[in-house]
Amino acid sequence: MKLSYLVLPFCCAASLAQAAEPPVQQYHYGLPLDIAKVISIDAPYDPYVCEIIDARMTYLDSAGETRVVTYRKLSAGCLLKT
Repeated sequence: MKLSYLVLPFCCAASLAQAAEPPVQQYHYGLPLDIAKVISIDAPYDPYVCEIIDARMTYLDSAGETRVVTYRKLSAGCLLKT
C-alpha cells in the first residue's frame, strides 16, 4: 500500500506534463499566423544532404499563448550547394 503513495505523484506529474504541451498545427499556404515572439525553430541539420525536411516553430501569439506549427522546407545542404 505504501508503494502506491510513492508512484502516484509520478503518474500525476507525467499527466500534467503531457497536458501542458500545446497542440501542433501543420502549416498550409495562406494559414494566418499571429506571431508575437519566436521561441525556437527546430529542424534536422545535415550540410551534405539537399532535401525537403520537416521543421517545427514554437512561438508566442499576441495573447501570450504558446503555439507550435510544423512546416516543410529545404534543408541547409541545399543552401550550401552551388
